[in-house]
Amino acid sequence: MKTVFLLFDSLNRRALSCYGGDTVTPNFQRLADRGITFDNHYVGSLPCMPARRDIMTGRLNFMHRS
Repeated sequence: MKTVFLLFDSLNRRALSCYGGDTVTPNFQRLADRGITFDNHYVGSLPCMPARRDIMTGRLNFMHRS
């Protein structure tokens, strides 16, 4: 099995048509039709770069911040 992991910054779920949003996003819709979409997501860090580090290393970052 081959996996391609795509990570996009600054996307609002309500703006994507594959999640029921009203914005027309044909490329994202085509990608969603060919792949898997997730309904739940839990993050350890919200800023972009620390969240990427969390994903790549499996270690949570910024645990001392609220």
